Amino acid sequence: MANSAVYARAEPAGSLEEALASIGFQEVHRLVGVAAAAHLADQPLKAYGFEGARLRANALFVAVVMEELAHVAAEDPPSCYTVGLLRSVGKMALELLSKEAPPTPAFTASGESALDAWETKNWGTDNCQVAEKILLHWRLPADAVISIRHHYHPEKRHNPIIHLLNLAAGAAEHRCFGLPGEEVFWKFTPENFAKAGVNERQFQQACERAQRTFQRLHSVVG
Repeated sequence: MANSAVYARAEPAGSLEEALASIGFQEVHRLVGVAAAAHLADQPLKAYGFEGARLRANALFVAVVMEELAHVAAEDPPSCYTVGLLRSVGKMALELLSKEAPPTPAFTASGESALDAWETKNWGTDNCQVAEKILLHWRLPADAVISIRHHYHPEKRHNPIIHLLNLAAGAAEHRCFGLPGEEVFWKFTPENFAKAGVNERQFQQACERAQRTFQRLHSVVG
């Protein structure tokens, strides 16, 4: 990756140490996370009606927006990046469960408008609740787990990361990296910005920086 055209080294890296020095540990953290997410979502999500590539692009875009917003909101950028990447892990789990159940129409052909309602109808739970169980089992920090569990419905919640994740996922929707059935959840309200600890101008600037980071990372590992 360090020797790819994206990083434009004058001389190719001949060792892992040189590659790390060239890219930087922050970039390595990003790339490792992207590679891990790609392995998790390497197949179409037939129950949901979209390809794995769409899920990977959404995860990466939300992750880099979360990282940028974390700098503004005085949160931990690597943790926020990880939250963005793992936001949809519950969808992947429900996709696996769907293969063991009688065939049902995919979400995109179901006529439902909200993803969580469709999931609850089919499995008795939604992807955010499933993600909570998985991430608790993986021993992720409580803030990360809570933010994914409640980011569809941040009302009456006061953890800033919940609101940051709602805004970041909404940014992905606005930039054509959204997922079907989630557009009804994103709230660009004064309350949501205030609880996230960012204002609209800071949010837009963070999205612009994230767009450039996304394009660079996606060109390397997309």
